[in-house]
Amino acid sequence: MKKEIFIAKTYQGIEPLLLNELEELGAVCCEILSRGVRFKGDLELLYRVNYFSRLSIRVLWQIATFSFRNNNQYYDAIYNISVEQFLAQDGTMAVSATLHDTIFNTPLFAALLAKDAICDRFRAKTNVRPSIDKDAPDVQFHLHIHKNEATFYLDSSGESLHKREYKKSNHIAPLNEITAAAMVQFSGWKGDTDLIDFMCGSGTILIEAAMLALQIPAGFYRSYYGFFSWKNFDKKLWNKVVSSAEIKDDIPVDFYGSDISSRFLGMAQTNVQNASLDDFIHLKKSDLLKTVPQKTPAMVIINPPYNERLEIEDIDTLYKQIGDTLKQCYKNCTAMIITSNKEAIKSIGLRTSQKMTFFNGPLECKLLRYELY
Repeated sequence: MKKEIFIAKTYQGIEPLLLNELEELGAVCCEILSRGVRFKGDLELLYRVNYFSRLSIRVLWQIATFSFRNNNQYYDAIYNISVEQFLAQDGTMAVSATLHDTIFNTPLFAALLAKDAICDRFRAKTNVRPSIDKDAPDVQFHLHIHKNEATFYLDSSGESLHKREYKKSNHIAPLNEITAAAMVQFSGWKGDTDLIDFMCGSGTILIEAAMLALQIPAGFYRSYYGFFSWKNFDKKLWNKVVSSAEIKDDIPVDFYGSDISSRFLGMAQTNVQNASLDDFIHLKKSDLLKTVPQKTPAMVIINPPYNERLEIEDIDTLYKQIGDTLKQCYKNCTAMIITSNKEAIKSIGLRTSQKMTFFNGPLECKLLRYELY
């Protein structure tokens, strides 16, 4: 198959991990971008990345690039793109655009002009034009425009790939699934020790870690991708990709989660059950001060409150309790903590072995590693 150009979008700071993941999935010519990775592959790889990637927000297919100096040239270039190979004449579409220093004043105008060009092409060829559906289009087109250069993309994913669809209940300050998966991978944990989250909230870190260890694809629970509605969707090729997953029946480690809140623990239990991971993830209500590992060494990964969306009366005391618990009860373990509260970090009172900038959604955070000897 012909090698096409794709871009996998992600969060800032995750790009190097995503590049490694894409190469393992078979991508070639990988190149790190800001909040993304450009790579080459065929249609099967496009399906594979959507289904298996734990770190991609969405995957774009680069269909065309062109230069323009005015509205007419821009319109003509889009009019000449063979969009009918993806979009049926009676199908639905949406067009979005991002602008950087261009002749257009607003992304809306650039998108509307592109939409007109696509519709006019269909009208000229078939006398029928596709409809607009901004919420659930059959085909989502996207234009990235910088100065007088434009790149025309197809969005293959539909809804953001962080929506794995195992979550039925969500925490008031939820940890994004991609961020959780990246934390597990940044930790270096290889599924060879127990993994603990004693502030587990809705259970995202535990579920993402269990999925990684059991080799459950990120898209295993997901029912729909954008490319399902494309005119050239290859069902046989998609089934081949899905059937290539090598999911394990059992692993020699366990996952332990606890939370002081019955409400949050109930959310975690709902999500764990929905993901059919009850046999591997063990949950209980507990104050973090009373938690201990079942065996060591173990990996501890937690996402404590930052005092942003979930307010804590005394955040410094809470972080001191986290540090004291790790120091006294988790010897011979490794701990990873993510937080955006740079002042509260100081109350943990432990020396970091690694510190990196990381994003949890829009929040700039620090991901901290502690070796607990």
